[in-house]
Formats: sequence, C-alpha cells, structure tokens
Amino acid sequence: MVPSSWLTVVLFLLLVSPGLLFDLLALRRRTGAVESAFHETSRIVLASLGFTVLALAILALVGVAFPGLLPDPKGLFDPNGVYAADHWPAVVGALAAESVLAHGAALLTHWLLVRRGGATIRAVSAWTALFRRDCPPGHRAYVRVRLTGGIVYTGSVLSFTSDLPLADRELVLGPPLHSKTGDRQLSALPPDYTRILIRGAMIETMAVEYRPSAPGAPDQPDGI
Repeated sequence: MVPSSWLTVVLFLLLVSPGLLFDLLALRRRTGAVESAFHETSRIVLASLGFTVLALAILALVGVAFPGLLPDPKGLFDPNGVYAADHWPAVVGALAAESVLAHGAALLTHWLLVRRGGATIRAVSAWTALFRRDCPPGHRAYVRVRLTGGIVYTGSVLSFTSDLPLADRELVLGPPLHSKTGDRQLSALPPDYTRILIRGAMIETMAVEYRPSAPGAPDQPDGI
C-alpha cells in the first residue's frame, strides 16, 4: 500500500499549498472580511485545483514532447507502491515540477491582478490611520477622549495597540494631560502624572487634532 504520509504530501501539494499561497497574497490586494471556515477552505481548495490543473496540463504537454521524461501516470496508482519505489527520482522530480508550476501560477496571477487593480491594499485600523497615516509630517496627534463614565481626558498620543479587538486595545496619553468630569472645565493633571492608560472598551468618542511636534520629539506614536 502507498504510505499515508506520501498521500498527505501529495494532497497538500495539489489541493492546499498553491491556493493557500494565493490566498495569503490576496490579503495584499483586498481587506479581510469575516467569513466561515467552510467558505475560506472552499476558496483555497478551488484556487489550488485551478493552479494544479494548469500545472498538470503543462506537464502533460512536456510529456508528449519528451516521452519518457515524466513517470507513467498509471504506475503512480499502483496499490503496491512498486512503481513509485522503482522510479522515485522521476516521481519526485515530477511532483517538484508540478509544485513549482502551480505556485508560480499563483504568483503570476497575483502579480497580474495587482497590475490591473493598482496599488496593493492592506487592512488598516482607524486608530492607525488617525494617529500615524493621516498625521502630517512634523506634527503629532493629540486627542480628546470621552469615556463611557463621562470622564474626558486630553493629551498627546504616545502609543497604542491597533491590531486587537476593540475591547483589548489600549491607548497611552502623555503631556499635556487634562481631564474633567460633567460640565466642569478641563483642568491640568498634577505634574506627577505623566501617563494615562485607557482601555479601548472604555472609549465612547474621540476627537483628534494634529499639533506641531516639539523640537527633537518624535512625530509618530508607537503603534503595536
């Protein structure tokens, strides 16, 4: 019998690997969307089948042009595995060629789609866009944050986490720090307090402005 590990490698090369590569490259052309595991798996398998069929068609043409160069397809289905054992260099070479062709087709397709669609697209959170991408050169982001309890804080954005669910995100503010509650006026925090850590789940609204950076101070906050 053919070893199960051998079948696993073949099935991975034919049904998973090319489509998985194409799907990973696709994240550069489009933003991700929430989808079921069945939908994602089906897309990867269908893409792999397409690239695999193309690779096999090219190998079939090579086999016609150069008889004896590739292994006999009927021998690969030998239930005793004798043919594969006796012709393992040709079998391994054919699998390697098929894998290179299928993955090359995935790369070529991605390149053609990028050229047709323009620049690549990457998923960017609103926090990253506001605090880093949209911040003019020589400026720094300052925010006015209203929390769910009604407390308002203002300060410069020192660091933030953006690639986590909102409930797990954190925002760190630095001087000049002010706060207020209710209808009171903003008042400066005591100078001993130099940082405010705010959880994303606590933020109700946020207003952002860009002020010129102090000489020698970094423009962009740290984003994790």
